[in-house]
Amino acid sequence: MSTPTTPEPPAPAPTAPLGPPPGLAPLAADDPRALGPYRLAGRIGAGGMGAVYGGVGPDGRCVAVKTVHARHARRRRYREAFAREVEMLGRARGIGTAALYAADVAARVPWLAFEYIPGRDLRAHVRAFGPLEGEMLRAFAVGTAEGLAGLHAAGIAHRDIKPGNVVLSPTGPRIVDFGIATEIGADRSTDRAASYGTPGWVAPERYAGAAAAPAADVFAWGGLVALAATGRDPFGGGTPQELRARVEAGEYDIDGVPATLRPLVEAALSVDPAARPRAVQVMRALLPEPGEFGLTDASGRVPAARTLRALLDAHWRGVDAAGHDPRLWAGAVGLASAAGLAGTALLSGGGTATAGGGAAATGGTAAGGTAAGAAGTGTAATGTVTGAATVKGGGVLAAVAGSKAALAGAGVLLAGSLAGGGYLVYERVADDPAEAVLAAAQVLETGEGFTARVERTAVGGGETVVEEYLYSAEERTFLVRGAAMGEGTTAVAAHRGGLYVYAPWEEEFSGHIWHDSAAPVPVDASVTADSLTGLAAAPLRALADSGEATRDGGGTVYTGPTVLGVLAGGVLTEEEATARVEVGADGAPVRAEYTTGSWEVRVDFTSTGEAVEVEDPRTASAGDGAGWAAVHAPVCGTVTAFDREWDVQASGWEVDCGYAMEVAEAMADPGTTPEEAFPDRFEYLAGYSGSGGGTWLVDGEMACAIFRRDLGGTIEGRTWYLSPCHSASAVAEDGPFTTVEFGPRTLIDYHERP
Repeated sequence: MSTPTTPEPPAPAPTAPLGPPPGLAPLAADDPRALGPYRLAGRIGAGGMGAVYGGVGPDGRCVAVKTVHARHARRRRYREAFAREVEMLGRARGIGTAALYAADVAARVPWLAFEYIPGRDLRAHVRAFGPLEGEMLRAFAVGTAEGLAGLHAAGIAHRDIKPGNVVLSPTGPRIVDFGIATEIGADRSTDRAASYGTPGWVAPERYAGAAAAPAADVFAWGGLVALAATGRDPFGGGTPQELRARVEAGEYDIDGVPATLRPLVEAALSVDPAARPRAVQVMRALLPEPGEFGLTDASGRVPAARTLRALLDAHWRGVDAAGHDPRLWAGAVGLASAAGLAGTALLSGGGTATAGGGAAATGGTAAGGTAAGAAGTGTAATGTVTGAATVKGGGVLAAVAGSKAALAGAGVLLAGSLAGGGYLVYERVADDPAEAVLAAAQVLETGEGFTARVERTAVGGGETVVEEYLYSAEERTFLVRGAAMGEGTTAVAAHRGGLYVYAPWEEEFSGHIWHDSAAPVPVDASVTADSLTGLAAAPLRALADSGEATRDGGGTVYTGPTVLGVLAGGVLTEEEATARVEVGADGAPVRAEYTTGSWEVRVDFTSTGEAVEVEDPRTASAGDGAGWAAVHAPVCGTVTAFDREWDVQASGWEVDCGYAMEVAEAMADPGTTPEEAFPDRFEYLAGYSGSGGGTWLVDGEMACAIFRRDLGGTIEGRTWYLSPCHSASAVAEDGPFTTVEFGPRTLIDYHERP
C-alpha cells in the first residue's frame, strides 16, 4: 500500500505586465478592444490593408485576429477579397498550416480569427541557433511539404512561401500568412496580386506572367530547405534585378544540403516548373515507414498525418515558444487572474506543446520555476537541462538548441524569455565562459532591444569612425546611424525583413512634391537585412562557438578568437579577430573590443534588454532643411505606365508591398483616373494645364502625382512621369479646394526601368 503524498503546489503564474504581453505591440487609441468573441491583447502587426491582433477567446485559446481597415471595408471588392481568403483558409486542413477558427466578413470591420503560432520564423531561428540537422531537418522538410500538399489539395496556391512565412513552433513547422493566396489557375488579368512576391523566392515562371500554380510554391519549398540546411539563401543577396537574373538562370547555391535531400531540392528549384515534383510527392518521399514508430492500422494503411505527427513527436526538438505565454495574454485582457489559471488551461494552437522534450510551452516554466516542471529536468537537443533557472521579470523559459558551443556539460537553459525582459541569473553561467558569452549574445538577439556606440579605426592609423547601433524587437528593426554604406550615405536599416539605405537629398525640400525619385544606389551582395541584423551578436556567438573562450581571472571579462563582421564602404567583410568581451552582472554585454588584421573596433552597449524607439531616419532628419532620401528600399514589383515599365519601391517603413502596388496600379491604370476608380481613397487636388497630369491625396496620408515633361523642349519629346508619393495631410478646405501640407518623407518611389 502506497503512502499518500501531498501534491506540490503549482508554480505561480507570471503576472500580466504593464502594457501588452511580450511579442505584442500596444493597441492604438482607435483599435477595437474586442472582435466577435475575442478580446484583444495587443497588435501583432499592421500594413496598408489592415491589422493583425493577438486575442484570447472565451475558452482561453490564443488566436491571431486579422482585420481590414475600415476605409477599405467600405469597398465591395475588398470585402469580396477578404471573403475569398476566409473561404480558402477554411479549406486548408494540413498539420503544417494555421487553422481557421472563426470569421465575420459582414461586420463593419471584417475579421477572421486563426490559430496563433508561437515561435520564430525560419530565418530568425537559423540566425539565432544555426542550421537544422539530421532528423530535425528531415522533419522540417516533410512538415512544410505536408502543409503545401494540404493547400494544393484544397485548390489553393500560397504564392508567398518564404522564410518569414514559416514559423518553427514547439510542435512543428507551420505555414502562415495567406494574404496573397489565391485559387490555383487564377487568371493573371484579374489577379491583382499576380505581380507580388519576394525576390529570391519567386519562381521564374511568375516573372513571365504564369498563372497561379502549385509548382511555384514547390520552388520556394526547395529554397526553404536549402536555407534551413545551410543558413544561406539559395540565390544569395543583391538587388531584385540581380536575384531575378539568378532565379531565371537557375544559379543557386545549395552546397551543404545533405545527400538525402539534395535530389528533391534540386528538382524543386528547377527553372522548368514541369520538372518539379508535386508537394504530395515530396511528402511521400520523405515520410518514414509507419512501422518505424510502431504505427499499425486494421486496413493496412496508416494516414500520412499520423506518421508525420509521430515523426515530429520523435525528432522535433529544441524549439521554444519565443517568449509566448498564454497566461500573460489572458491577464492582459482580464479574462481571468493569471495566477489562477493552470498551465494547460490556455491553449496556443492545438494544446500544450513540449519544448525541447521538456517543459510544456504553455506552462512548464514560470518565474522562479524549473526547466521541466516538478522533476526539474528535461532533455534538449544539445544536452540535458537540469535544475532551476531563475529569471527576472517573468516569462516562459524553454530549452533551445542549435549552438555549436559546448553546452552539454553544464546544460543551462538559454534566454527563451528575453523578449519579456527576463534574464538568466548570471551566476548560472559564469562558471563556463562559452555559456556566459553565448547568453550575452542571446540578450542581444531575443531581448526587447539595445543601443550601442561603435568606434572603428583602421589598423596602422587613420580617422576613427563613430557609428550608433539601435535595435528594436517590437519593430523588428536594426539601424546603423553613420556612413557604413559608403560615402554620402547617412544610415542603413534592416526593417521587418527589408533593407533600407539613406542619403541626403541633393536638392533642398521646399514644401512641394519632387518630380524625381532619389536615384537608387547599388548594394553589394554581402549586405542583406539578415547580415546587418547580426552585426552585434554574431561575434559573441562566434567566440562562444570557438571552444577557446577563457575568463580573465575571476572577473567577468572573456577573451578568445572570433569572427568579426565589419560594414564599411558599403561592403560587409568578415575577418578572424581576437575578442575581449565584458559581461555585466545581469548577463548582458557591457562592452566588446575586437582586433583584426584591418580594424580595431570598440563597442559600448549603452542599453540592453530594454525597449528602444527606432524610427525611420528621415523623420529624425526632417528639421535639418534638406532631409534624407531612401536610396535603396524593397522593390515590390513593376507597373506599366506611359508605355514604360517602372519598379515600385516601398520607401516608407509603414508602407508594405501590397499597399504600394495597389497605389501604383491605380496611378498607372490608363483606363480610368484614380479618383474614379477609388472615390473614397483618392482625392483629386490639382491638374496641370494641357498635360493630363495631376496630384491626388491618397487615404488622407500621402500625395501622389503624374507630371509632364517635354524632353528636348519639343512637343515630340513630350512624356509623362510617375512622381514619388510623399507623406501629406489635409490641413484646410476652401470650397472645392483642399489645402495639403507635405511631409519630408517619400513613401513610394518609382524608378523607370532601362
